[in-house]
Amino acid sequence: MRVLIVAAGPVEDVPTLAPFVKDKTMIIGVDGGIATLVEQGLDFDVAIGDFDSLGYVPDGGLLHPAEKDETDLELALRYATEQAAGAELLIFGATGGRLDMTLQNVYLLKQFPMARLVTKREDVRYWKTGQYELASEGYHYLSFIPLVPSNLTLRGVKYPLTEHPVPVGGSLTVSNEWVGVAQVTVVEGEVLVLRTHEK
Repeated sequence: MRVLIVAAGPVEDVPTLAPFVKDKTMIIGVDGGIATLVEQGLDFDVAIGDFDSLGYVPDGGLLHPAEKDETDLELALRYATEQAAGAELLIFGATGGRLDMTLQNVYLLKQFPMARLVTKREDVRYWKTGQYELASEGYHYLSFIPLVPSNLTLRGVKYPLTEHPVPVGGSLTVSNEWVGVAQVTVVEGEVLVLRTHEK
C-alpha cells in the first residue's frame, strides 16, 4: 500500500501527483495541501490539520488546535503509520516555504524512516546503519548528507568509497552519479539520501 501526504508548501515545488497514485493508495491532505490536491483534480481520503492555511475545515476533516506540540505534517505521518502500518509514505508540499519548516520536515524522516520526501527535483530519504540498494530511476545525482559523523561504503557509483569516514558538514558525498544500481552500506552513523534531477 502507498500513502500520499500532501502538505501546504508552495505548489511550484509539488510534482504532478497523478502518476504516484496506484490501485491501493490513500491520499491525506494536510491543511493547505488540500488546495494543491483540488488544483490537480485529486480527491483526498483524509484531511488533517488546524486548517489555518486552508481557511476552512473540510467535511470530515480531523481538526487539531492551532496551538499544539506537533506540526500538521507530523500529525498526518502519525495517522498514516497508525492506519496503514508498513505502507510506503510519500510526502509532497513539504519544502520551499519557510526554511525552519522545510528543515523540520526533512528531519521528520528520521522519526518516520519509511517515508520519502518528494519534490519536482528531489527524492529524500533517511538511512541508518545497514545495507541498501538504490536505482537512479531517472535521477542524475546521488548525495549523502550525514546527520552525525558517519562511515560509508559506496558501490555502483562514479565515485566509490570503502568504509570511508564522512564528517558532518563535509562535501565529499555530494553529487555522486550512478554507474549501475547503487549499493550502499552505512557502516556507522545516519544519513539523508538525496536523488536529484540535473535540471
